[in-house]
Amino acid sequence: MKRFHALFFLVFSASVFAQQSVTGKIIDVETGEGLIGAHVYLLNNWRKGAISDADGVFTLHLDEVDRQDSLIISYVGFQERLVDISDDMTVELEPIEREGETVVVTGKSLIAEEFKYMEIKKIDIYTNPSAKADPLLAVNSLPSSTTADESANISLRGSSPIETGIFLNNVPIYDGVRYSQLNGIGTFSIFNTSIIQNVTVFPGNPPLEFGNATSGIISMKTDDQVLGGNTNSLILSLANVGFSREQKLNEKQSLKLFTNWQPSGPIKELNQEALEDIESFTSNDFGIYWYGSGEKISWKVLSYSVTEGYEFNFQHPSFEGIFDQRKDRSYLVSSVDKPVGKGNLSFNNGLSYSLGEYTYSNVAFEVEKKDLFLGLNYLLSTEKYSVKTGLNYDTRYSQVMGNFHEFGYALGMNHPTVPLNEGVHIKVLESFGYFKYFFSEEFALGTGVRKNLPTDNQDNYISGQGNLSYSKDEWTITMGAGAYNKLGLFENTGEPFSAKNFQKSIDIKWSESGMEIALSFFDKEGEVNNEKYVARGAELFADYRFTSKMRMSGSITWLDAASDSETSYAYDLSYFIRGNASYSPGRMWTIETILMARQGATFFEVVRANFNNDLDVFVPVYSENEHRLPAYANIGLSISKIFPISDQVNIIAFASLNNILDRDNIRSYTHSFNYNKRENNLFSQRTGYFGMVVNF
Repeated sequence: MKRFHALFFLVFSASVFAQQSVTGKIIDVETGEGLIGAHVYLLNNWRKGAISDADGVFTLHLDEVDRQDSLIISYVGFQERLVDISDDMTVELEPIEREGETVVVTGKSLIAEEFKYMEIKKIDIYTNPSAKADPLLAVNSLPSSTTADESANISLRGSSPIETGIFLNNVPIYDGVRYSQLNGIGTFSIFNTSIIQNVTVFPGNPPLEFGNATSGIISMKTDDQVLGGNTNSLILSLANVGFSREQKLNEKQSLKLFTNWQPSGPIKELNQEALEDIESFTSNDFGIYWYGSGEKISWKVLSYSVTEGYEFNFQHPSFEGIFDQRKDRSYLVSSVDKPVGKGNLSFNNGLSYSLGEYTYSNVAFEVEKKDLFLGLNYLLSTEKYSVKTGLNYDTRYSQVMGNFHEFGYALGMNHPTVPLNEGVHIKVLESFGYFKYFFSEEFALGTGVRKNLPTDNQDNYISGQGNLSYSKDEWTITMGAGAYNKLGLFENTGEPFSAKNFQKSIDIKWSESGMEIALSFFDKEGEVNNEKYVARGAELFADYRFTSKMRMSGSITWLDAASDSETSYAYDLSYFIRGNASYSPGRMWTIETILMARQGATFFEVVRANFNNDLDVFVPVYSENEHRLPAYANIGLSISKIFPISDQVNIIAFASLNNILDRDNIRSYTHSFNYNKRENNLFSQRTGYFGMVVNF
């Protein structure tokens, strides 16, 4: 199968031009210096916003209705502020303090906050062309991502995506990728960015307040600030029709409804050559998000369901035909926080169900999964230390029913199959404790332990870690080391796995006057189902804002990864190069381009094929030494423009072109029946996309 992975749905959001200008300056309250790159946006419409320039100055174009709103001012390392709108305002931001008496902290905070690698806010997801408005793809654009394909299955620093922990409001989310393939590849995540407040990334040494993760953590938090009024958004694009409404119930509660339909007809018509191997795809989803707070309790509840289908031309030497897959999924995620004593008690619970149906050749099977998570945590924070402890129960059930081909080289209609009806039940009960101590305003030390309470004849295991953080002026340095364990299921096959990982890392960041430079080093020794691997390397990132209109960033990751598996290791790639440039020629326009380049993946080449008379098929014989595919490179371009219609209505039009050079990036090879010829199986070719977002 070639070119099947070319679905790119792009939704951009930006500031809206109106009749009046409001100018302000954001400064550090302690030094009086302007803060560059601070985010400024309306409380009731975050799409109307700006970013402060090198002097800390920002300009917003607002109508009379907007001027009755308030502004949220956000800057990394400083306390977020909500201020009234006025002309020529000066906003003072205070650095995040650690002084004072014992305070109550809600479950919204991470005890390992000081040791994070990156925090991505909602506005960053929408304005990052690599993200395509998807929170997981936003993570994929970071230097720490070593994802070897064009998917939302995130590999962090040379580890498999199955080792990456993805959490929504402290609840683990499994099978969270849309259009997921049997090989684990999925184009987009299921997460709707409209409800996401921020994404915190720990690419190494995952904090042990989260369980069942060995490589890294992606922690997503949903919105929790009640709007001043009701908002609506309509999306009309080449492959997506969606609507969302946020309804203010009262001063302390809000309800959001959202739905999307993704048809394949229009985008296939525009990109016939690039999507020729995709017969059809469709997706329908619906979600309800309710959040609020009372005098002694706050809550978040999300109910979400998605139904999707995907048909593509499957090519194999022994079979060529349609691969048809269908999947239904439902999620219920809830989080409740309550002050207890001098700390905060939180209940985090998740329930999910999925049923996948797969059909091709003479094979048909189903994979049914049921997941339940129960978490109880207590967090206490004082002037000098913080303590978090808890108990988590994570149970996963998988049932595989159907028939499978007996031989991987014989997939034809007349080839033998074997029946399978197998259920797997994994129960993970863990307790944990995490302690953080502040030696001074600059130094923080964290250490944690997580221990399983064995069930069903499980082996005993214990995970432990230590972290050290230094932050002063322009410098931030974070170091960590730890040993981690995970029990889980392969998402599309339902097979169980166990993973272990020992790793060390150091992250160094420096930022000043519109420039940021980051350098990281990491070293991992991992094991998945007794197959060992190593991954070590370094990351270098630089970002520079030339003017208020022009910004560029770039990164390079050096990776040395290898596995003792008999098959090729997908992350045995020496380098990843990423680049981004954005330009705003006017208040209504944004033009951005992105670059992604990496070394080609390794593979074992077919050297000959022996004919099997019984099966009437050729059996391939592979080389003993690995070969490498040609290098991968992709350049994309996007453009968006704002159309103000009235005081309360605006339209954001956008267009994108992926792989503008139409480069043949080889994913793998497909062979003829007797293996004497091969064809290229390509990643996405040049694909165009356009649409609009109507806000009212």
